[in-house]
This record gives sequence, C-alpha cells and structure tokens, in this order.
Amino acid sequence: MTTPTIVSRKQLLEAVPGLEPKTLNYLLRNRHANGLAASGAILHPGNAFLFVQEVFVDWLLSRKAA
Repeated sequence: MTTPTIVSRKQLLEAVPGLEPKTLNYLLRNRHANGLAASGAILHPGNAFLFVQEVFVDWLLSRKAA
C-alpha cells in the first residue's frame, strides 16, 4: 500500500492547473451535496482543508459534463 499524497489547498491548485480557486471554493461549500465529502478526498483538521490528491483527482474525473 502506498502512502497517500496529502496536500494543502494551494498545493492542490498548483497540481491541478485547470482548477480555479473559485471552483474549488464552490465544490467545498457543496461537498455534502456533490459527494466530495463522502469520497474521502477531504480532511478537515481544525480550520483548514487538506486533500488526498489522488482521491480528489479521481473524484473530479468522475464528474463528467452532461
């Protein structure tokens, strides 16, 4: 088993250049409705969000445009 890559919001935005800060904010605000919270891609220790990069990217890729 490999260790997951845990990244900050800034690191995630750098790793996924097509993802804009306002889009990430929207996804986080609606994380319970859009399935992001249930995906396991978000960690919320204290006031900051941390992300499991591989899980977040997999979740994002699963959200195909209609």
